[in-house]
Amino acid sequence: MASILDTSSIYDTYYNNINSYTGSSLQNKLDNIGTTGDEEKLMEVCKDFESYFVQKIIEESKKTLENEDEKGEYMQYFSSMLNETYADAIVDGGGLGLAQQLYDSMKTQL
Repeated sequence: MASILDTSSIYDTYYNNINSYTGSSLQNKLDNIGTTGDEEKLMEVCKDFESYFVQKIIEESKKTLENEDEKGEYMQYFSSMLNETYADAIVDGGGLGLAQQLYDSMKTQL
């Protein structure tokens, strides 16, 4: 019998849903951009993509480190949200410049 505190299946479902949602959400935002007045929306989508990209870099980088703080039960469940927060902070602070490059290349196609 599963314990009430056994949240691994809930986490797995959440993690799989959030990953598929993020990709499809970005695609839906791109599909809705169609006029030159939508340049702000395009920049938002580019920043969202950069944030997602940075989040994946953080996740992969953490796999190479031995960190006792991240081995706790709660950190295993909430590390993806923490990584997302880190990625958003990096992008809001200027980021890697990927969003601006994407924006510049895509705005000519509007």
